[in-house]
Amino acid sequence: MIRAQTESPAAALYLGVDAGNSKTAVLVSTASGEVVGAGRSGCGDIYGAPTPENAVAEVFAAVREALDQAGADIQAVVGAAFRLAGVDWPEDQRYWDTALTRQYPGMPAGRSVLNDGYAALRCGDPSGVGISVTGGTAAAIAARGPGGELWDMGWRGQHAMGATGLADEAFRAVSLAELGLAPQTALTEALLAHYGKPTAEALTHWLTRREGRASSRERTSCARVVTATAAAGDPVAVDIVRAQGHHLARYAGVAARRTGLARSGRPVTVVLSGSVLMAEGSPVAEELLAVLPTHVPGAVPHRSSLPPVAGALLDALGEGGVMLTDPVLADAVVERVTGTLPPREFLAT
Repeated sequence: MIRAQTESPAAALYLGVDAGNSKTAVLVSTASGEVVGAGRSGCGDIYGAPTPENAVAEVFAAVREALDQAGADIQAVVGAAFRLAGVDWPEDQRYWDTALTRQYPGMPAGRSVLNDGYAALRCGDPSGVGISVTGGTAAAIAARGPGGELWDMGWRGQHAMGATGLADEAFRAVSLAELGLAPQTALTEALLAHYGKPTAEALTHWLTRREGRASSRERTSCARVVTATAAAGDPVAVDIVRAQGHHLARYAGVAARRTGLARSGRPVTVVLSGSVLMAEGSPVAEELLAVLPTHVPGAVPHRSSLPPVAGALLDALGEGGVMLTDPVLADAVVERVTGTLPPREFLAT
């Protein structure tokens, strides 16, 4: 349960939203960082939901739950950071700006809408400068440079990454092995057991048939099976995992160059988040960290214990006037946010 609000109902509130394909999470806090409301709903990605309107409805449902728990309405919010999967092009940002204005005409002007890749940035450095590398259902990479420059991968990424990438490459390997066009792999037995299918042909049929095909969640559910098979030494699975780590590191390098971080001559905070990278003993994270310095000189990896939605909340606080550039104040705010987060299971994917 969230701690009851300790400041007056009229106290200024801050709202952080992290919307992805697996879930949408929302936190509301006071200026001190005390979390006084939390909400959760489904897919908030306008590209991934059945319709863009469905994604908007899910985000608004989570916002409403968080504000209700805080005993406040939107007029109390003086800073809001919406970090949303699917905000990949200017028209996506305009779409959300229109939806937010229509839904919350009383919301103060202090709000920002960015791709969800930015959500975890302040989980590494409260100032928000650095690179965020997220490997969850998909991958999101974003960066903020020392002069405020922004860059995120969005649709510029040309490789499937995260759980989606692991699954897609594993399915390809199993199918090619069955056709005799690639080496045999332990992934075949592992995936057939995971999905309860008798043959590789039956698995491919289920994944691709016109009716009753596997859902996106079912497809990506094998990601841990792929990494476990790699950890057991299967060469094909090892190659898939290594490629994933290299892809993530290369795009992080692009982010560093596009935002001036590569030229700063200073250490570069690189925040890792997402279920694929944060899993205990993640071989994808190990490979990423092994090659990261080649692509991001001065990289200082940070595997935060804070969930990305907490980073979105810190964005709302920082953009709303709370001086997170002051290390002492920032540490106090982060400590308060950390100590008042909802239970771990509330934010689990």
